[in-house]
Amino acid sequence: MSIPLGLRLKIRAMIHVAAEPIPYFWPMRTFIHHNPLHGLEHLPFKEAAQQGAELFHGRAFLPRETYQGYLSEGRVDAQALSAEVTKFLPEHDPVAGIDLQHWLGVLLTRIRETVTRPQSLATAGDVYAVLHGGKRESTGDTDEKLQRYLHGRLLGDRPVYEAVDGLYGTEIGAELDELMIKSCLDFFDEGQSVWEMPGRENGLFAAWRDMANRNVPFYLHGLHVSRILEQDEKPEGVIAYVLEQFGIPQEHWIDYFTRELARLHGWTGFVKWRSSAQHYYWADRFPADLVDFVAIRLAMALALLRKDGRQEHAWTTASIREAIDSRTAETYLRHELHAGQILPAMAHEVDQALLRGKPALIQQVYEKYLAHKSQSEARTQAERLLTLAAAAGARETLLQLTGQQLGDLIETLTAFEQQEGIIWLRAMEAQAMSTLLRGLDTSPLPVREKRPFAQALFCIDTRSERIRRQLEDVGDYQTFGIAGFFGVPVSFMELGKGSETHLCPVILTPKNLVPEITAATRQDDAAVTALEKAMHELKESVLTPFVTVEAIGLLFGFDMIGKTVAPQTYNRWRKRLHPQKPFSRLLLDKLSREQADSIVRAVQRTVIVKALEQEFGLSPEQVTDDMIRSLRESALGHQATPSNCADALGLKAEQAAVFIERLRTAYRIDDAFAHRQLERLGRIGFTVEEQVNYVAQALNSIGLTEQFSRFVLLVGHGSSSENNPYESALDCGACGGNHGLVSAKVLAQMANKGPVRRTLRARGIDIPDDTWFLPAFHDTTTDEIRLHNLELIPPSHLVYIDRLRNGLTAASRLCAAERIPTLEPGEAKRFEPAAAFRRARRNSMDWSQVRPEWGLSKNLYFVIGRRHLTEQTELHGRAFLHSYDYRIDPKRRLLENILTGPLVVGQWINMEHYFSAVDNERFGSGSKVNHNVAGRFGVMSGNLSDLRTGLPSQTVLKDGQPYHEPMRLITVIEAPFEHARKAVDGVVTVKNLVQNAWIRLLIVDPETGEVSVYEDGEWQRRALHAAEPATLQESASL
Repeated sequence: MSIPLGLRLKIRAMIHVAAEPIPYFWPMRTFIHHNPLHGLEHLPFKEAAQQGAELFHGRAFLPRETYQGYLSEGRVDAQALSAEVTKFLPEHDPVAGIDLQHWLGVLLTRIRETVTRPQSLATAGDVYAVLHGGKRESTGDTDEKLQRYLHGRLLGDRPVYEAVDGLYGTEIGAELDELMIKSCLDFFDEGQSVWEMPGRENGLFAAWRDMANRNVPFYLHGLHVSRILEQDEKPEGVIAYVLEQFGIPQEHWIDYFTRELARLHGWTGFVKWRSSAQHYYWADRFPADLVDFVAIRLAMALALLRKDGRQEHAWTTASIREAIDSRTAETYLRHELHAGQILPAMAHEVDQALLRGKPALIQQVYEKYLAHKSQSEARTQAERLLTLAAAAGARETLLQLTGQQLGDLIETLTAFEQQEGIIWLRAMEAQAMSTLLRGLDTSPLPVREKRPFAQALFCIDTRSERIRRQLEDVGDYQTFGIAGFFGVPVSFMELGKGSETHLCPVILTPKNLVPEITAATRQDDAAVTALEKAMHELKESVLTPFVTVEAIGLLFGFDMIGKTVAPQTYNRWRKRLHPQKPFSRLLLDKLSREQADSIVRAVQRTVIVKALEQEFGLSPEQVTDDMIRSLRESALGHQATPSNCADALGLKAEQAAVFIERLRTAYRIDDAFAHRQLERLGRIGFTVEEQVNYVAQALNSIGLTEQFSRFVLLVGHGSSSENNPYESALDCGACGGNHGLVSAKVLAQMANKGPVRRTLRARGIDIPDDTWFLPAFHDTTTDEIRLHNLELIPPSHLVYIDRLRNGLTAASRLCAAERIPTLEPGEAKRFEPAAAFRRARRNSMDWSQVRPEWGLSKNLYFVIGRRHLTEQTELHGRAFLHSYDYRIDPKRRLLENILTGPLVVGQWINMEHYFSAVDNERFGSGSKVNHNVAGRFGVMSGNLSDLRTGLPSQTVLKDGQPYHEPMRLITVIEAPFEHARKAVDGVVTVKNLVQNAWIRLLIVDPETGEVSVYEDGEWQRRALHAAEPATLQESASL
């Protein structure tokens, strides 16, 4: 079978479109917070939540019982809840004699389980009959009704094997997922597995195809995959063939692909990201895309459906449709039995009838089952209505309704319960908005008589709110909030590593490379660490096969005991086994062409010396500069191999020529590679103009353009924990899931340069000569702030260092005392600051600790404005605080930059926490206790599962209940209304997020004292400190 090129391209395009609802999944080592429904953000939140719940088989809102608990604790605005009910009523016809406002209020606040449920058989007439003690006869159209029901459940875009599983009790879907996961683990492994899948360099489908054609277990289990793969060599041809066998029409292919991809959305998201990632080593070496993924999945699905013993099953859309239409009784009973919907009392009887296969017996059991099922559904519905009516004090009113009125009531209740999640959510958000607005201060900023002792720029991360507040309380400190990469996208190359790390949000791509360099003496090869020496000696011993495993096991045994029983003491001891990293600097300045040429020549010289050592055993002392120069020029083709060089090496002319060729091929001493090296060197560093622009943008964006203090701390942040695959999720999201210290060093080094300051002064930003930008690191797990690059501080500032350190230490301990009690099980208890600080440090080193910190859990607010706006409010680590002063941003460019980058990233973080808390099994990643690292790029639950894409339960749940209160990001902009509105309208992405209610936006106008809230498609204005929300007692009116 060979398909036209046009169809191949069409299939690729279809799969690309089908994958749009599936979000990217980045490797765990650079964990990126993302919205699980990012692909549905073009839809209104309510609609997207419904579609996402259906697609991923999850839940988009908390259970009613949880919301009721929030209401009793005052976390839900009762007045807003009542208003939401009122807003719902005009969309539905009234029911005579029923006070729907009251009934729906009672349903929300006093009834724990849902009142209505999907009915496959029972009608309002059946419920009416039960309520009045009668029994309604069948209407005679049951078969047609059930056929429509089965068509909806078994056909459409549902994968064929899911329908087969639902009809015959097979587990083809689970078996297919397991085979697919194993194939993915084999191919995508990044060095964790000892055995490497052969042929990976040819791509995912080609490598799997070769393996499947020789897979003996496939054949022994009756999976004749090779027969399917014979149809076409390309994945698109296999896809077309399988869908033709299934009988899926082309107009349904996109939806069918989406359902297939959503079955393992974690693996799909990883393949989707990997195929689009630039300069990702493993993707460049072993290519794969979603077309390969779908082709393998469909080929195995067809093989499983054709497996020996399953031929009698209906497994094409045509045969399933024929079974529904011509054998309705049998098909319905099969679906009830194997889909888990069977009435327990009749399960055995139905099973026996299906096993015997006699049409007359099946019809008899079918008719009996329909009567019991209909009566059961009607009875359950009637009981729940009576419970609601009794709670509303209107039982008699319910019984007086006519059959038509009862049907209208059930229809209204059904519609209300389908959207009650968004009603609860809006009422919770109304309470949260009121709480925040009550604490805002829009009064003019008091005039400072002198500059503060120190100013500190923290990441906008919610964990910075606590430490900023404590630092401001302990002394004369002024703090600011800025994105954690400080506005400078950097590709960083760490000392001793050849790979680049992007230190910026994933929505940006850095152009400038910053390498880490050192002037420290290179360590001699013999000067290895104690641990390395011990392992080296073990490897060289003749007893290695007998003792290495035991010795390594003993070492890890010490690790397990030490990190669990006495982690702090053990950690100090273990550090002695490893050498200290030498003092290093960042290469920030652009290289001239002469400098770049010199570096390339130096690298080539080093390589040639190493080549002579490896090939001929020459020590560096035996190699002369003339010899190196001659070999280099010969390898580059600039001259012939000189005879004196060959003589010095003791080589004949032919041998010297072979060595020169080896220098070109094996050691890459050639013009083409040198040119690529020069191009890469051209990316190193920033021009002075670029440095000026980045410093000016950072300072302007937060409103720090005058009254600079002696110290300006640039505080990057990260976490420290042991045995934690999610460690990067606790690091700086603005730095691509990495620590923010390097970004702090980059901006500090730029801002301390004389040429940069002189140019800034000409632009109106006059940084005093005695102001020093000092990088620091905030460890969010321990609350410690460590100062860096102290070796570079001017001598005049050293006398102030102790005072600075004392203030930072005090703030860290007070922050720990506030935070640590929330990590304790059960009721929080008080800790003294010093004790809390010690507990925090212990948590960071204890590898049995599943919750070293809460991370960004409970994030809720994003405030863009002056610190004065929220300075008097304790936000309990729930707010992203981005400093901004609209008075220095007349063209709104700074605000648009904040909206484009930090706010979008904040919304991703917020939505990931929202859905991970609402449904941790489907949108989160379950418990860490069951996690295992997969291929060094992800985690699975147990030894085989979909890649877990969200946050673990230990991050968002406490004692089995949500610790993170799931609400949409409430964003506050402090600026005149028109100024902020135009900025939002100018950023299309953010405008859509606001209009589709993914973000709740408030504009606080300090000039008018009004707050404008975007609600129901329009701006609603009111005074900033308007009426307070309803109290808990007032909620009784519901």
